Amino acid sequence: MGTPLHAMPASAREVLRRLPWVMLPAATLPLLTYVVPGLNPFEVSHHIDLTGPLAVAAYWVAESGSPRGIPLIGIALTALLVSRSAITVKERAVETFVIVLSVAILLGGGAYLNEHLIKPAFAVPRPNILELAQTPGETPLLKMSAAAFYALPDKSARSNYLKTILPAEFPMHERVRDHWIAETGFSFPSDHSFAAMMFATFFLAMALSHFSDRRLWLFYLLALWAVAVCFSRPMLRVHSPTDVCIGSLEGTLAGMLAFLLVRWILAVLRPPRPSSAINGPE
Repeated sequence: MGTPLHAMPASAREVLRRLPWVMLPAATLPLLTYVVPGLNPFEVSHHIDLTGPLAVAAYWVAESGSPRGIPLIGIALTALLVSRSAITVKERAVETFVIVLSVAILLGGGAYLNEHLIKPAFAVPRPNILELAQTPGETPLLKMSAAAFYALPDKSARSNYLKTILPAEFPMHERVRDHWIAETGFSFPSDHSFAAMMFATFFLAMALSHFSDRRLWLFYLLALWAVAVCFSRPMLRVHSPTDVCIGSLEGTLAGMLAFLLVRWILAVLRPPRPSSAINGPE
């Protein structure tokens, strides 16, 4: 049995016409990290207190865009998308498989490209590592240059080194300290920003395809969440404004590509539509 007419998704062209009204502002808001006090890690006089509640909140927001948080968000959003009453159990299973596989390929591919090609090519040190290499005064905490730190064999070796030299009295919350110790790869671009903006773009596009009721507002909130993830990275001083701006741009483009890929695959798998079918969201 074919999909009921009222369950037919809005056209991809219609979705791509509406999507930029939300995601274009979201993708450009990270530019504010260059100028807003507390968001630019290179403006030492405006650093936020890494021991305070704002830093802890930034840590948890960043964690939501990490490899630990992203899969949970993806599962919840996919479940909400395929919970539409107008589709069959088989269609739900197929759509879930296509979404999970397509998003995993593009998210994993983008992360691999960043981690193994772009980051090593540019070799940009993280702002917190530069800070440790330059302060305080003549006896910096890092006890070596940023270049020497990144010459250590791998991220694990760098993390182990930070554990030994980052004193307990250095003013930061325990969770932020652990985050600094864990985040020892190169800085440019931001993987967290990439992942969050990709998820926001893809799942909002899918929601615009199928929903027109109050459920759609939950997906609009994804744009704010993605921006918050972008802001959290320089607030924690582990990324620069350029890192998060380029990462968010990458993620937006990858999210649109994932949407088009999923729509194409589902169109191939879906039975031919009757000639009288009328496009429209559920």
